[in-house]
Amino acid sequence: MMCEDRATNSDAELWRQVREGSHSAFEEVVARYQSQVAGVAYSTCGSLTTSEDVAQETFWAAWRQCETLQDPSRLGSWLCGIARRQAANAARRSAGRTSVAVERIEDREAPDLSPVEEALRREEEAFLWAMLSAIPPIYREALVLYHRQEQSVAEVAASLSLSEAAVKQRLSRGRALLRDRLADRIADGLRRSRPGRSFTAGVMAGLSLAAGPKAASAAAAGLAAKAAVAPFAAGGLLGMLAGLGGGWLGAWLPAQAAPSLTERKLILRSGRRMLVVSIGFAAVILILVRTLGGTSAYLPAWLVAMLAFQAWVIGESWTLSRRIREFRSTPVPPDDRNATAVRRALESLVRNVEGRAYRSRFRFLGLPLLDIQAGDPPKFDQEGRELEPAAPRRTATGWIAVGDEARGVLLAMGHRAFGGVAIGGAAVGLVAFGGVAVGLVGVGGVAVGLLAAGGASLGALAIGGLAVGDLAFGGAAVGWSVAVGGLAVARETALGGASFARHVVVAPEAAARLLTGSEIGVPALDRPIVRAARWMLGQGRPLGIGVGAVAVSLEVLRLRILYRRHAATPRSVSKALGLALLTGLAGCSSPASPASPTRLRLGNGLSVLLRPVAGASQVAVVVLYDIGGDHDPAGRSGLAHLTEHLYVTAAAGEMPARSAQDFFQRYPAGCNAQTGDRYTVFATVGPPEDLEAQVAEAAARMASLRITDADLDREKPRLAAELASMFEQSPNLAAINTAREVVRPTPNGGRRGGLAEQVSRLTTGELVDRWRRFYKPRNARLVLTGAIDAANAATLVRRHFDAISEGEAVPPPGDPGAIATPRERLIPRPPGDPTVAAAAVAAPLPGSPGYAEYLVLGARLMKEGQDGSGGVQIYMPILDDPAALVVSTVAAAGETAEEAARRLDRRLTHIVSAELSPGEAREAQATLGFFLGTSDLPDQALSANVYGVAFTLGRREQLGIDPERLKGDFERVTPESLSRIASEIFGESRRGLARVGPPGAAP
Repeated sequence: MMCEDRATNSDAELWRQVREGSHSAFEEVVARYQSQVAGVAYSTCGSLTTSEDVAQETFWAAWRQCETLQDPSRLGSWLCGIARRQAANAARRSAGRTSVAVERIEDREAPDLSPVEEALRREEEAFLWAMLSAIPPIYREALVLYHRQEQSVAEVAASLSLSEAAVKQRLSRGRALLRDRLADRIADGLRRSRPGRSFTAGVMAGLSLAAGPKAASAAAAGLAAKAAVAPFAAGGLLGMLAGLGGGWLGAWLPAQAAPSLTERKLILRSGRRMLVVSIGFAAVILILVRTLGGTSAYLPAWLVAMLAFQAWVIGESWTLSRRIREFRSTPVPPDDRNATAVRRALESLVRNVEGRAYRSRFRFLGLPLLDIQAGDPPKFDQEGRELEPAAPRRTATGWIAVGDEARGVLLAMGHRAFGGVAIGGAAVGLVAFGGVAVGLVGVGGVAVGLLAAGGASLGALAIGGLAVGDLAFGGAAVGWSVAVGGLAVARETALGGASFARHVVVAPEAAARLLTGSEIGVPALDRPIVRAARWMLGQGRPLGIGVGAVAVSLEVLRLRILYRRHAATPRSVSKALGLALLTGLAGCSSPASPASPTRLRLGNGLSVLLRPVAGASQVAVVVLYDIGGDHDPAGRSGLAHLTEHLYVTAAAGEMPARSAQDFFQRYPAGCNAQTGDRYTVFATVGPPEDLEAQVAEAAARMASLRITDADLDREKPRLAAELASMFEQSPNLAAINTAREVVRPTPNGGRRGGLAEQVSRLTTGELVDRWRRFYKPRNARLVLTGAIDAANAATLVRRHFDAISEGEAVPPPGDPGAIATPRERLIPRPPGDPTVAAAAVAAPLPGSPGYAEYLVLGARLMKEGQDGSGGVQIYMPILDDPAALVVSTVAAAGETAEEAARRLDRRLTHIVSAELSPGEAREAQATLGFFLGTSDLPDQALSANVYGVAFTLGRREQLGIDPERLKGDFERVTPESLSRIASEIFGESRRGLARVGPPGAAP
């Protein structure tokens, strides 16, 4: 319902008074809109307290910015917009820390709450947000405002700038999602509430009441003691088992990754010996505890056993290392090559990877600020054979050092690291984090330091699975002053499931009380450092998960810094393979009616597609133009490509000129600019709250792009570098693009992407004229997908694009010529470079006869490429570059470029000539369904790739792909039709071949 004071003074009148400095009018604005603003903030940050802080900040910001509101009738939606931004900022600031709110009087009608009532209130708030946070923000915000506004649809619509019908639709959908979420929570709760072993123990304890009070007391005491001992005993056992399991894993993984079968067997034999000896050592320790525990002879006996065990481990490790070095000094015979799944995965990971080498120019006290040095990993062919051994390890030295071996004054990261903060496989530093870590603070698998935490730790304060120190805490703990653990042995004070000490042994019941925070009157256990360690033990699981997450993150970071991947395949290949994997879900998902996109056509000819994706957290804005490289005039090859570069980097509207790097940084969630044969695409991805900014930028680049000579000076060298990579510098790309040019020559004597000498002659006037005439609405499709509301998105599109002039129709593209003669091309390369061969075929256009059969054969080839066993890579981006299919391979050791080409030719013939297998056409339809629209993926599978959804929608319309018709074509594929297309399209006379490497010589 509407408030009375709102009828008294309109928003416009109130805001006029506010602009004149009226505090009373602003107070009325606050009273009128505080509920909406706080509701919007709460739906973003999820905290009632924080939402009120945000609401206060929102009104303060509105007071300061009162002159910026141009339309006072939209006061409510303006305030809600400020609140959304403030709440998002508050949520980011509060991550990991507690915010301090301005003190205020709580306008609660209830009296002060008791501690129990306050705890219940907090639990209720947590449950409320757990339910609301599980539904998309657009529904959550509508629900929160609706119930805070006394169920007024009109006020919610005004606050969100929506129609009442749209609000009702969001409320209905939000309630349905909440009902489903609540039902799932109840079901989970009921499953977890089933009686377990503790219930059984309680029943059995109750039976003792029949024997009288004395017996009942004894039984209860016994159960209490067992309950107290259980977690410690289990901890000691699990700690020991975890150590043994971790030791075996430490041998098994290197064995699986070994280059030869001989080395693998050697490592496994050593691992088995270590496992047996470790079990024997554990047995010796248990025997010592049973026989000498609590006596003065225990610690010397334990020390002798420990030193003997460690000496054996060191000797075994040294012997194994020496034997491995001997094996690796000679090449691996072919019949001794290790081909485990782990080894193949590692070979795949390091393929096309090289080490980085960088040293900053800035130096201080003779040392560079940053030094990165990594040797190249070994190189393998597609069959896993080693082409080149790993390069010698490099050493990085500087204030910050990252390398194979790192020596950094402040920070060192490497396989071996020495520095102030050292992170690595073996790390030594003031603070050390690694597999083996030695420092004042050591954290790792084996940790040594004043404070040591790890699987096995040795230090003044030691915490771990096996902990040895003055103060020791862990699964098995040996301490001089204090030991706490499942198995605890100490000279002075021991506490745990099995406890042995010379002076004080703490009973298990007292141990249980101690670890829950109670004091038990033992002075040795009341020291601050012991209390801190007790707290850490109480956080065991989250602390362990946190340390593990940090370790994995640091290792990933180190590898990302040390190594980089060659551009071995075009960007669209990896994208196609990733999407093909995603669309594989379609074969096992139940069919469902896909959400149809909303279609608009503006008066200036702009075609618009709007596709909300449920569950998406991002929005994509994609502009597709019907102009590409085939439209370049004679002598101007690269005109479309250079226009694409300038389209995203030149000044537009109020945005200044920028570099390509600035473009990528502006849209960290994703962006793209790409020129094809007959299309150009520009795309950005960002959060929903930035949708209007994305739409505004897209409109500005279509309406008011300002290309200058400085823009050409910046972008021509970048384009020349891209062309060099496409046809010269990258052997794989050079082979693929050259083979493609053979079977589909670019019209007008041009070349795909452009010819560098023709690009250099392009002028600013030509590019401005090209953009002004053709990069306009009548030649464009605008696609918005993701976390959007179709009605709101349509309003934004009309607001920003309606006034743009339609432009001129794009002239017809040039026709590609016939297959070039000769059909084989050689790109000479120095003998040290990889040798690559590629075979290409011209693809039929969508809708033409045989297109479905071509797709079945293409899917068969993609499957072969993903398998990797045949040593071939497939380039078949059916929407990015639908005109050609290319198959490539890297020459094996001792194989010439000509031999690799012949092998590739034979492999391609063998694959496409195979008969149609049952269900193969249906499998191809599912595999390529994401691109073609022939498979219906659920929104939850699409939500992670909103750009892909937008691009495929737009390109399908550009290419005239009819998914329903194509489904019928797939059903009509027969063995005879497949064989005919294999001969017509993939026949040897229809192929173009390209070889990169020294002719007639081994690579």
